[in-house]
Amino acid sequence: MQITYADYFDRILGGWLGKCIGGTIGARFEGEKQWIEMTPDQLFPEKVPPNDDLDLQVLWLKVLEERGPAFTSDDLARAWLEGCWYPFNEYGIFRRNYRLGIAPPVSGRYGNAFWETGMGCPIRSEIWGYVFPGAPDLAAEFAQRDGTLDHTEESVGAERMFSAMAALAFFVPDVRRLTQMCIHYLPRGSVVERLVREAFVCYDAGLPLAEARERLLALGGHPEGCDAQNSVPITFLGLLYGGNDLEKALIAALNCGYDTDCTLATAGALLGQILGARRIPEHLKKPIGDALVMGIQYRRPEMTVSALARDTARMGVLMAQALQTAVAITDAPRMEPLPATAQAPATRLSIQYAEEPGTIPGQSRRVTVGISGVIPAGGELSIECPPGWTAQPPRAKVDPENRCVDVTLHPDPQVAHWPMSNLFQARLGNSAARRFGIMGEPLWMFLGVYFDPKRDPQASWEQPRNQMNHHYVDLARAYLPEPAVDIEAQYQRWSRILGRPAMVPAVGGTEIDVRRLIGLRGEYCVYLARRVLVSQARQAAVVIGNNDAFRVYVNGELAKESNSVAMWTPHNHVQSITLRQGENLLLVKLVKRTDHLRFTLGLRDNTEGRWWGLDWLTDLVDVNPLAW
Repeated sequence: MQITYADYFDRILGGWLGKCIGGTIGARFEGEKQWIEMTPDQLFPEKVPPNDDLDLQVLWLKVLEERGPAFTSDDLARAWLEGCWYPFNEYGIFRRNYRLGIAPPVSGRYGNAFWETGMGCPIRSEIWGYVFPGAPDLAAEFAQRDGTLDHTEESVGAERMFSAMAALAFFVPDVRRLTQMCIHYLPRGSVVERLVREAFVCYDAGLPLAEARERLLALGGHPEGCDAQNSVPITFLGLLYGGNDLEKALIAALNCGYDTDCTLATAGALLGQILGARRIPEHLKKPIGDALVMGIQYRRPEMTVSALARDTARMGVLMAQALQTAVAITDAPRMEPLPATAQAPATRLSIQYAEEPGTIPGQSRRVTVGISGVIPAGGELSIECPPGWTAQPPRAKVDPENRCVDVTLHPDPQVAHWPMSNLFQARLGNSAARRFGIMGEPLWMFLGVYFDPKRDPQASWEQPRNQMNHHYVDLARAYLPEPAVDIEAQYQRWSRILGRPAMVPAVGGTEIDVRRLIGLRGEYCVYLARRVLVSQARQAAVVIGNNDAFRVYVNGELAKESNSVAMWTPHNHVQSITLRQGENLLLVKLVKRTDHLRFTLGLRDNTEGRWWGLDWLTDLVDVNPLAW
């Protein structure tokens, strides 16, 4: 396949312009889940806003320029921490995990149950298709390095599909054909794959757009406003019902609501690429202009969309040369070659976790250290541990036939203080080194389970005989003297009752699942406490996910309570608190009135007073009750 440089550049510019146009139109309505009516004259806001759909791809271009095809997921991760502050949803989980030494692909999975299917990586797909014209498998491979930072298979598959479609759209200017050629990148049988196929069924059956939207939501809709399981199918509804008319496609996607900045930006990028910049109507280009508007710290030397397209095209030419793809970009101007940093190192180390990358004092974790590339004669792998940990074996001989070393990491069960961050270093002499981490899971002391065996005689009950079938519980009743609970006495008492330490670690840093300790059925109330050490006083946000009633006390003061039954999401409640220097006591009262209790609690930096906070705190230290 061949494409002239002029056509290649025009289609890249069209794609980036379409991305900007769609993101600008949709940004005002992001997360609105109702049907949205909009006329063409109402589309654009007065000011072009920044959009994470584009911002991170601009940052990825920087990584490509510096590392070329040798870049890894770690290169993207480091660039993100240095150049992009965004801490939202799955972005924040990635940032937390990577700062704790948990690298991709585990960083996209661990503690990320609600947002692992977020739209955050499918929106970053275009860059990989643009730099690999006509090479969909290469585009999908490089998209995988990106998506696994903060997502799992379903969203990563959507990014791979969109990247492959962008790679082929230079030569196949038809949405239906592109989808047929690339839908296999989606995990077979996944929600997003089923609903993308259903979008085509709706369109081919002549179903009105509003009814097609309702069908998709009924068959597999997600309540999260920015989830790929909604957003990817809605993107296709926009493309199908808008035809090749960019404005109609954007309005159709906007009508469907939900993640409007992403659905419009993705649809706009694909149609903008197919049309090319020259064929995009002027009334859509003019409100955008040529200024590259970004919301992250990183800035390019030339902050224009046209310069972004030029620099993207340069990388496409250089990547085609470096990887010898089967596509010729003809009549390309002379390009400055890739720098010396674009060469892969001779030796690389990798880490695979045998279990979850989080643990508690006394509970070992196993990892496998793998070595790729050159292994020097007499090579020896060593493991450097943080305080309170030992590695077995601490050293091991390696050679070209023995490239993997299984290592067991042992935390001291009697360590007085249990840090959240535990960073290790695997080192192969002077040839290569790799940092990795194990999260110290927060240690919640279980202070007992309580219920009322009889109903309140003052209450009104429809069926008095239900007393035979139920326990009863009341958030307002103090089953222990709140908040002045004798923490140590209750912990020791319930450790005796249960015959084991009465402790519930927070899995993934936030999930407090009392079923790991008790199996009582019916309604009940539980109390838990955690002692947290902080190096200096700070403003924080306590972020709570609940599906039933709770109270949270911080240092003896009621911080937040709710008596509602709700669907669990990670931040049903966010409350600003002050953590004092030294020890802080968190006391939690949970009420279970339904079949299953789910509760999460995490702490974020809130020095800027934003309602959601900023990054998740990773420098907290728990007082270890096992050492008492």
